[in-house]
Amino acid sequence: MKPHRKAVLVFLRHPEAGQVKKRLAATIGAEKALHVYLKTARRTLGLLCDLKEEQPGIDLFVFFTPCEKEAEVRNLFSGPWEFVGQKGTHLGLRMENAFGCAFARGYEQVLLVGSDIIDLEIQDFLDGFSLLEDHPSVLGPACDGGFYLIGLRTFCRAPFSPSQWGGEKVFSRTEDLLARSGFAPGLLPRRTDADRSRDLPVFYRDPMNSCMLSVIIPTLRPLRHLSPLLSRLERLLWPGDEIVVALGSSSPPGSADIWNERTRAVSCPTGRGIQLNHGAAAARGDLLLFLHEDSVVPSHLAYLVRKLCRDPGYSLGCFRLGFHPSSSFLDWIARWANFRTRFFHLPYGDQGFFCRRETFDRVGGFRKPFLMEDVDFVRRCRRIGPILVLREKIRTSPRRYLAGGVLATALQNHLILLLHQLGVSDEKLYSLYYGRKPTPYDLPREGALGHGRDALPPPGHRVPVRPGKESGGEG
Repeated sequence: MKPHRKAVLVFLRHPEAGQVKKRLAATIGAEKALHVYLKTARRTLGLLCDLKEEQPGIDLFVFFTPCEKEAEVRNLFSGPWEFVGQKGTHLGLRMENAFGCAFARGYEQVLLVGSDIIDLEIQDFLDGFSLLEDHPSVLGPACDGGFYLIGLRTFCRAPFSPSQWGGEKVFSRTEDLLARSGFAPGLLPRRTDADRSRDLPVFYRDPMNSCMLSVIIPTLRPLRHLSPLLSRLERLLWPGDEIVVALGSSSPPGSADIWNERTRAVSCPTGRGIQLNHGAAAARGDLLLFLHEDSVVPSHLAYLVRKLCRDPGYSLGCFRLGFHPSSSFLDWIARWANFRTRFFHLPYGDQGFFCRRETFDRVGGFRKPFLMEDVDFVRRCRRIGPILVLREKIRTSPRRYLAGGVLATALQNHLILLLHQLGVSDEKLYSLYYGRKPTPYDLPREGALGHGRDALPPPGHRVPVRPGKESGGEG
């Protein structure tokens, strides 16, 4: 039997203070209401990415409003979906037109969902499509008397005919209109949308919403070279998240302590492990993501990293590896790296490590100043819990492979790893990797990480934030 063509339509409003969550804004303020809306929208779209990964045959559409904000919406919410402007003078008419558009394209099962549901789960979509196998429609009731999801097998105008929406009787009215039209619905579990202040305890109960993510990027280059990555991250992060750039001592003078809404930079001695530790000490988040400066990150990065919050059994998370641009040989190297990650639980740092702050403090952070800081960190994390390996890829630049030769560089990497496992000193590994002996300038200064070269800041140490300078939105 040929499978039904399925689609999910998401109704999304351009996020602007005073234009979203107006009922909630009346009690908590427009800016805080905007932050709630952005988090629920990011979470909903993240769930749809998971759905697409699990069910590739389901097509996704984001129906947005207002139509004149299309460029901004595309920029903020890129993903595996098609953008379509909402059309209609009231919500019912806009939903009717969205269903009409989907059925005109030949879809046979269509779900429409709001973007502001606090406790929506991927199973709600799967159950919705399952109910449409036996029912002409499906409804998901919301706790405030409305509905958060409606699904149809064929077009029906009746449930969308009222011009007034909102209030405690919307769900019962819609259920009755469907039943009287011969479309008696199957029902999904009740869910909560974020329209009232009394809904906020449910909102903050989800660790995805209550945590703060700090992205830490070590670099030796001027900040302007990181502009593409920083600009993309600033668009993708959730309210309250931050970016901390750890500038090594060879960076240009005056580069540190550059602030904007999302991003700040801190100066520290040179060495990737050293810089990562200093970035973590300066960060305010309880969830830490360590990125290389040449990373190309997925569009729903912050949602993916937050999956670690939901399962305390994992000690560390990472992405799969890819290269951009790539080649057949580089693809082979990436496949080997992903095989090694999956079966030997030994990812490298360019796969984007993320962990809870408490895990970072418990294992003592990064203990190797220059090389193998990632391998050493992973091994210590594995002692307290398994690694969460996401299916999505972080793509990294192949420039070092191209400069040194793909095969030669791959062999060098594995030789360094083997020698590290055999206990060869950091100085010798440094000489083999960089082709020269470390100079006094290369080595961490006394006290740079506490007491001595391999020492670390004490667990829980923070670099104080300057008074009056705060990055991000909600904490």
